Amino acid sequence: MANRKFHYSGKNKDGSTRPRGGARPADKRKAEREAAIERANQLYPQDKLGTPVSCLGIGEELAGMLAKSGIATACDLVVRTEREMFKVQGFNKKMLFSVRDALSAQGMAFAPPVERSAEKDERSQREANSAKGAGGERSAQSERRGRESERDRRGQNAAGGAKNGKGKDKREARPPREERKKLTEPLPFPEWRKIQKGGKWGFFDGFNTVIPPIYDEVFCFKDGLAAVEQDEKCGYINPENEVVIPFEYETAMSFSEGLASVVKGGKCGYINKENEVVIPFIYDAATPFEDGEAKVKKDGRWGTILPDASVKWI
Repeated sequence: MANRKFHYSGKNKDGSTRPRGGARPADKRKAEREAAIERANQLYPQDKLGTPVSCLGIGEELAGMLAKSGIATACDLVVRTEREMFKVQGFNKKMLFSVRDALSAQGMAFAPPVERSAEKDERSQREANSAKGAGGERSAQSERRGRESERDRRGQNAAGGAKNGKGKDKREARPPREERKKLTEPLPFPEWRKIQKGGKWGFFDGFNTVIPPIYDEVFCFKDGLAAVEQDEKCGYINPENEVVIPFEYETAMSFSEGLASVVKGGKCGYINKENEVVIPFIYDAATPFEDGEAKVKKDGRWGTILPDASVKWI
């Protein structure tokens, strides 16, 4: 996906040096994307975030379009807003509805729109200044007095309620935001964090880089193995960074209940940790096993599949 370029040409009329047209600095965009990833990690399990777009049941053509724009997994979708999806060349509303429905079927959704509180405050200030310049100072003063009167009234109500043991400030009753605990020892490998450097991915244990960033994509360790991608092929590594299952699959998901959904020849199937095919590659889409069952799609129909490969079609 092409990055937007911002052009600066001195100061703006108000004396500021911010990018014109409301453009956001690159560091702010990066911070917002990191916040979206953090939100996704808190809301959804890693195996669902690692679901390849080709396994969401959105169609091969649409999945290919998204992949060309760097959207390879469900995580790449849920960290984007619906508006951001239209930056994908050729993407339209019909495709948006299709992707949104596919995410909903997995219990996921696009990221909510980012609230631009600073921009709103700035716009409100400009409007207030404009009203004053146009002779609207009196109206602004009346509005301000009305707000002050409302605050006074609320203060009186709160004071009256306090006498009766009621009306406590809601902000005082709100529990403080829980802060992330400071690590005192390295994280166990199932909790290792992904790190990126030079466009490649690896793992970090909270203190040191335990697996160097050499992969095109990595997924968190589960059942003792992690799915990784290299040179457009997927395989699995152990915590010692040894390749346990070779890079021979087009896409691969994390192991769950001893099985992993992988794609070969454009079709989904399931393998075990010995790289033995347990369920053949005959499905158009497949989800991870959970509570002894998974969902598969074939010929436009979804069904519930069991580890013995038996399917109950919906």
